[in-house]
Amino acid sequence: MNVEVKFRRENPVFRASYKSNNQGKKRLTIQEILSRIQKQEFFEDEEYLKVRFKGKGGWTVAHEQARRHWKPENSLPKHILEMRTQSGWTVAHQMARAGLFTNDKEVLLLRDKSNNTVAHVQAGRGWITEDPEILRLADKSGWTVAHEQVEQGWITENKEVLKLRDKYGWTVAHRQARYGWTTNDKEILRLYNEDGWTVAHEQVRRGWITEDKEVLMLRDIYGWTVAHEQENLDG
Repeated sequence: MNVEVKFRRENPVFRASYKSNNQGKKRLTIQEILSRIQKQEFFEDEEYLKVRFKGKGGWTVAHEQARRHWKPENSLPKHILEMRTQSGWTVAHQMARAGLFTNDKEVLLLRDKSNNTVAHVQAGRGWITEDPEILRLADKSGWTVAHEQVEQGWITENKEVLKLRDKYGWTVAHRQARYGWTTNDKEILRLYNEDGWTVAHEQVRRGWITEDKEVLMLRDIYGWTVAHEQENLDG
């Protein structure tokens, strides 16, 4: 099935586009193609979008144009968005990095060889979703789209999302606490990473105070309690 995806850009930059018409004309060389791209004379013809640069790990004309903030005049077919470099980095990944966002799930789910999805890249540029399926997408380190959105200022109260953890045990709740978010929910406060460092520890380190004895007794694998952290803060 040929799926076409429309991208949107915040603060769009419109560029002149070059459309090739090769009937009866000599095919452009790689040097000529690159020269046009450098002049922001972008290609829309698939014949040129599919061209790969030698010695560049599978980098295509479409990747290079996306790197240079190309905004296609027409919707791109899915097989163009899915073109990959040797590392699995798709044209869609590169367009996301350039600030061109999509909400198409098929595209958001595309992964490179590190399991980094297009959704991760978009989230790293400030894009936000509340879709539970997308929020749970994780790369090889277990870092989810939800974790990435928190790094950009997003906050959630959804307990299932707050519990998402990377391979080191850092939860979405830990990350939110690092940026000043607090909760009194004991189930969330008890969440811990591989060192036993709880969300409660993290909240106290950021200035939160509790008198709950059960919470104060929470300790990491080194024996450092929330009470210790709170006393250290007071000191």
